[in-house]
Amino acid sequence: MRFTVKTNPVRLVLQTLVLLMIIFLLIRSFTDKSYIADFEAYCPYGGLLAFSSFLVNGSLACSMTSAQIAMGIVLVIGIIVFSKLFCSFICPIGTISEWIGKAGEKAGIRFTVNGSADILLRGIKYALLFLTFYFTVGSSELFCRKFDPYYASVTGFSSDVSFYFAIAAIAIVLAGSLFVRLFWCKYVCPLGALSNIFRFFLAFTAVTSIFLLLRAIDIRLSFIWPLALTCSIAYILEFYSLRSNFLPVFRVRRNEDICTNCRLCTKCCPQAINVAEEKDIRHIDCNLCADCIHVCPEKGALTINKKGGKMLPAAVVVILIGLGFIAGKTFELPTVSEYWGEKNQREKMAEYTRSGLKNVKCYGSSVTFSNQMKKINGVTGVTTFVKTNTVKILYSPEITDTLKIQQAIFSPVSILVRNPGTEITSFAQFSALIENFFDPLDATWLQLLLMTNKDICGFTTEFGCPVRVTIFSNAGSSMDIGILTDLLHTKSMEQLLTDGKTQTIKMNFRVKSMEKNPAFISREELLTRFPATTVK
Repeated sequence: MRFTVKTNPVRLVLQTLVLLMIIFLLIRSFTDKSYIADFEAYCPYGGLLAFSSFLVNGSLACSMTSAQIAMGIVLVIGIIVFSKLFCSFICPIGTISEWIGKAGEKAGIRFTVNGSADILLRGIKYALLFLTFYFTVGSSELFCRKFDPYYASVTGFSSDVSFYFAIAAIAIVLAGSLFVRLFWCKYVCPLGALSNIFRFFLAFTAVTSIFLLLRAIDIRLSFIWPLALTCSIAYILEFYSLRSNFLPVFRVRRNEDICTNCRLCTKCCPQAINVAEEKDIRHIDCNLCADCIHVCPEKGALTINKKGGKMLPAAVVVILIGLGFIAGKTFELPTVSEYWGEKNQREKMAEYTRSGLKNVKCYGSSVTFSNQMKKINGVTGVTTFVKTNTVKILYSPEITDTLKIQQAIFSPVSILVRNPGTEITSFAQFSALIENFFDPLDATWLQLLLMTNKDICGFTTEFGCPVRVTIFSNAGSSMDIGILTDLLHTKSMEQLLTDGKTQTIKMNFRVKSMEKNPAFISREELLTRFPATTVK
């Protein structure tokens, strides 16, 4: 008897590598307190949600970046041309569901839902997809984080997660997979619904085109209508036939002249598609895993299109991921892009660009920054890029200038680093001009840095180019200009977070000049420099 493997080993390797990578990130985040894992770094679904928010609102959801968006676009291309490769080769939930399902199959407790129950259950994922997009676009926050079983598991139920939603989702994945064939993937997963929408690409294109045409003739419809219509049409088409007629371009085909009707293809199909009875596999659940081709004992009986072999899907997955990585590094979409000036005057506006604003790090902080700029007379627009902590500010040169804008961005502070105690009666003053000092977060980093020296008591900042920083230290200490300059030139330091982890803070302060005031100040004078603090 000829030996056959019941799964595609290349697919198994890719699935295992993805899970091992996730496990590595989890282990490292536990063992390395300074490491903060980003489990969404290349999430295609989050990228598509963020991109949708950008198209509708002109802003990205949360802190999504070009990497996630590029992966999302690559995902769509893969679905249209090749099928749902992400589901079969990459998705960790899909992999876990499939492996648990095999255990249920061996135990004789798993069954496949068929008939009207199967059709009705398929509507759940479209309803969840609608809700996910609706709340994400409406709030510019990823709603899927509230219930995503993967995100909840790897982050330990972070603050974005709704505990009860996530617990229910995890239970559905585990129990559903054990008893029902791929329950989450077929009936609940919103990404599965989105993938099927792109399988019905003509319907999606028609709805989108009509929506864009109406907007072109100044009929402003809410995004809710095309979203609801697209989900409804996709479900109706899936309800009607479970087949996609035109796409994807690449499909599994069966050569009836070569096929011996051994039915191994049907037996090994993870989706329970009756491959042995089909000539052209157009089933909506087919994700081109190539298990059927791998297990087929007759060469040429099953192929992808006419000549494509069993290695083609895996090769395409690797190529698409590579393209996504490359594309994600070539562009950056703005997190917030707002213009509130006169539209017919926009071309006359000047632009001021500032990088290194570390407090512009997500959607919420971008909105806060934009609201801050709206208060400045002459500023007419703001665009933020959180990946590079960069802002672009449009302004009227007739009303304001870059110096006034920089001054508005800057927030002067007076911070008492430590209470000096009653035994210290006089304090030395060091006046420094510091470059690369941009925003309130820089003041926080400077505070943490100065706290490492027990002789330093506090500091104040004043706007300037560079910023003027006055540092106060114990007059009886050995503090001098050299020691203080070396301290300010520290490249990085560790900060202890509330969860016990440590964060590496990279600094780039540059002391342009420093001088020590020959006169000391008393405790009373120090107190006047820190009016909000009681010095004992």
